[in-house]
Amino acid sequence: MKRKLKREFLNTVDMPLFVEIGEGPRKYIRDLIENLDLSSVYLITGKTSFELVAAKIKERIEESLAGIHFVQGGGMEEVRRLIVDLGYRDVDCVMGVGGGKVLDVAKVFASEMNIPFISVPTVASHDGIASPIASFKEGGKPVSVTAKPPAAVVADLVILRHSPIRLLRSGYGDLISNTVAVKDWILSREKTGEDYNEIAASMAVLPANLMLSSAEKLDLKQINHLTMLVRGLILSGVAISIVGNSRPASGSEHKFSHALDFLGFGSATHGEQVAIGSIIMEYLHEKHYGTGNWERMKISLERIQAPTTAKEIGLTKEQVLQALMYAKKIRTKRYTILEDVNPSKEDFEVVLAKTGVV
Repeated sequence: MKRKLKREFLNTVDMPLFVEIGEGPRKYIRDLIENLDLSSVYLITGKTSFELVAAKIKERIEESLAGIHFVQGGGMEEVRRLIVDLGYRDVDCVMGVGGGKVLDVAKVFASEMNIPFISVPTVASHDGIASPIASFKEGGKPVSVTAKPPAAVVADLVILRHSPIRLLRSGYGDLISNTVAVKDWILSREKTGEDYNEIAASMAVLPANLMLSSAEKLDLKQINHLTMLVRGLILSGVAISIVGNSRPASGSEHKFSHALDFLGFGSATHGEQVAIGSIIMEYLHEKHYGTGNWERMKISLERIQAPTTAKEIGLTKEQVLQALMYAKKIRTKRYTILEDVNPSKEDFEVVLAKTGVV
């Protein structure tokens, strides 16, 4: 299919100017601030993250510290309060030190204030550590907010290594789900003529495939393997920045996860949900186009002891089926294997039985 290159694909791309992945890089944050010529840094963190990490960072940047905020509920309402409280202050940078909720508040606040954002993650559970997308809940329902990506990402492996193993497994699940997202994107290019960016797709899928091929010997607490995971999550976030939306890292598997969130089912992390969604969607790609490999996906998750069944994440068969049917109603303009095949409830029952998800 012949396609025209849209004008927006010729625009410049916002992405991190500085990325440091290593053991102890938080020690050099003061140097980073000086090198970026920043003089008034507002620190956003959480109570636990402050005790573990941010307190020491605060000491190192005391001369440049404009204030500190401890995230409570998160969401746009908290961002709006920050804007009101700090709108009159001379702040030239926001630094977020914490997990997903903290970084989401920090990145959206920085974007709204049009100032740089420095991301210092304390967990590696999803690609939000470097992406321009924030996930909030409004009225009890999940919403995505687009912001500017971080100007810098400082990933301290010593900190991340000591985070709960469940969250590292979740990060693994989020990363390998990119293989489904890119398959969906390629399918849409072929069926609808949707614009496709090979650079962004490669940045999203190559680290995911590397992790999948290494799953047999993976130890996510081991520094080299943890580095692979963190680098992959950062590249996934940059891929999103390149195209200006989540297409390289969010397809049918994320629709399933969004459906679970919207319906309020289960007790899983985001990465656990998209990982199980990936098993299901890989099956559909394999059955209808021969491009999927659901068994490789499932085996890799089992090898790192991540959930691969509905029961393990607190879901019943009926809840999974309801979420899958609801997923077909989410972001219908984003063409995926769900829109292409349009499976019935009976079709999904077969998939769940074949894959052992239920």
